Amino acid sequence: MLERPCVAVSKEKLFLKLGLHRSLLIHVITARIRSSEVRLHRSSENSILWIPACAALSLALIATALWFWGATEVRGETGPVTGLTFVGGFWLVLAYALFPWLGLSLRDDAVDRRNPAALVALGCALPSVAITFAAGNLGEGPSYWENIFSAGLATGGLFGLWVLVELGSHVSISIAEEWDFASGVRFGGLLLAWGLILGRAATGNWHSCTATVIDFGRDGWAALILCLAGLLVELGLRPSRTRPFPSWFSCGLVPAFLYLLAAGLWLWHLGKWEGMPT
Repeated sequence: MLERPCVAVSKEKLFLKLGLHRSLLIHVITARIRSSEVRLHRSSENSILWIPACAALSLALIATALWFWGATEVRGETGPVTGLTFVGGFWLVLAYALFPWLGLSLRDDAVDRRNPAALVALGCALPSVAITFAAGNLGEGPSYWENIFSAGLATGGLFGLWVLVELGSHVSISIAEEWDFASGVRFGGLLLAWGLILGRAATGNWHSCTATVIDFGRDGWAALILCLAGLLVELGLRPSRTRPFPSWFSCGLVPAFLYLLAAGLWLWHLGKWEGMPT
């Protein structure tokens, strides 16, 4: 009879300890949830800042190219450079509207879902389009419409190659659905390499539509070879059952560097374009 109060007291202490442990556990879980919410909020803010940064970089690239290497009546002139840069901004908006048709969306994949792979790929896509537009405006011509034709040829070629790689390897699935960062880095480098090659193929003085198309094919065929190589690389390095998480360095950064190196060597091989300011 004398032991029962002791048992009751021990039970009360046990329940008290369990209550304290439970409240402590709830506090820890709540703190972790709040911490994860803060990290997600910060990553969302970084994503939102990344998009206008890429757009601003693209516009700066267009303005810089026109200021230093544009036609005689454009080069070094504030009015024409500003006007063509504004047209370039509209060009980027049109490209932005086409991205979702190819499986990648800046708002859905990069911002809402905070997908870093899509963020890198699309962050490279905007400057790539800007390169093709700016390059199409380099060289002498009778009017601005000829520049638009050249820029449209380069940008259209860029999206055409993108369609080929998408149909052949479904790279957008690796980036948007599987969140493979290596695929985003690799494809972003390929987009920039295409932009450099096709942009260079669209530069030069204007002679005629036929001559422009011929020159574009003669100087830009290397982009098609790079497209075929990129297609094979995507099929070999995309996520699989045996390698669900490819290395972002060896499977992403290294191929992207090789794409850009190949594009740089091709530009070096072509040399100066016709009408390039000395």
